[in-house]
Amino acid sequence: MPGPLDGIRILDFTRYQNGPHASAMLSDMGADVLKVELPGNGDPGRSLGRLPDGFCSYFEGNNRGKRSITLDLRKPQAIEVIYKLVSQVDVVMENFRSGVMDALGLGYEELRAHNERLIYGSTTGFGPIGEWSRRASFDHIAQGMSGALIAQGGGPGKEPQAVQWGLADQSGSIVFAYGIMAALVARERFGAGQRVDASLLGSMMTVQNLTLANFLHTKHQEVREGAGGYNQAAFGWHEAGDGKWLTVGVLDPKDWPGLCRAIERDDLITDERSADAFARREHADWLLQEVKGTLLTQPRQYWLDRMLAEGVPCGPVLEYAEVLDEPQFWDNGYIVEVEHPHFEEYLSVGVPVRFSETPGAVQGPAPELGQHTEEVLLALGYDWKEIERLHDERVTAAG
Repeated sequence: MPGPLDGIRILDFTRYQNGPHASAMLSDMGADVLKVELPGNGDPGRSLGRLPDGFCSYFEGNNRGKRSITLDLRKPQAIEVIYKLVSQVDVVMENFRSGVMDALGLGYEELRAHNERLIYGSTTGFGPIGEWSRRASFDHIAQGMSGALIAQGGGPGKEPQAVQWGLADQSGSIVFAYGIMAALVARERFGAGQRVDASLLGSMMTVQNLTLANFLHTKHQEVREGAGGYNQAAFGWHEAGDGKWLTVGVLDPKDWPGLCRAIERDDLITDERSADAFARREHADWLLQEVKGTLLTQPRQYWLDRMLAEGVPCGPVLEYAEVLDEPQFWDNGYIVEVEHPHFEEYLSVGVPVRFSETPGAVQGPAPELGQHTEEVLLALGYDWKEIERLHDERVTAAG
């Protein structure tokens, strides 16, 4: 069967990371995503971190499965093309600063006039309202403004601690895609299109929901000691005797005796300093050293086997090369092989959600700049002579 979004058409004006990853996720679900890029260099993400062989993981990962059309949005002929496309699509997505699309004649009200059922999705740095709404932002700016850089281990006299992988961008893309899909459901139920606004700042508040909920109640911010500040004996990560690392996740008190038996420290079950959760918290530093010292006496797999036998939540700390060797990722489709026109045995991050009847799938690699321009224009009714004129006038570029 087709994917859950099969038949949904998306016109994608997003660039860099936050917006493109959101539309890539929707493509994985079967949506036809047409990426609009400027002639010439296209999305600036095409060149970020490009390798000598031409491969750009930043662009490939954020734009897999899409088609690409080039249009110079500063020219009225390009706007005419957009209006024709909008009449045929379900969703428009953009991540420019607030006001940019309006200035181009491509704001919500203008495009809604061409398609009453249109879902118009915008994601910005700080949200659509307030004095920050029209200001530019990137990932770590939202991390910093949301309190995350301090919550990760910064604070008075300490350097702020950022999270890798573009935490605001990636979590923001998930929130953005979530908003688009919710709007599609609402349209099916109520028949109305609408505008959807997401932001990096809003996504970072969602990511920090638990720590913020505690602060909002107590008005007290707990200070972490660096990026690893919450590492605890029963809930953290520890080195084994072979230099490899493992994680332990004992949150439920009933798992504590099993962990003690697994690491051959039955004495910690009854020791007054570790017999219950309150004692373990009071003597956390002592207990951490006891567990760490014990785990250094045997290799990682020895301890993992014993912990798993006891039903203790645990796992290995893997490098990326080890991730590729772990069948769990392949069995669940979290890593997949995709056919690529330029690179053999090309691997991609897969779809993180499974559907029993309408499965999603990576639809293909990222498109070449303007690869589908002529195909799209022909489908809109332009003939080859008109397409050549648009190219000659630099409205678009040949695919």
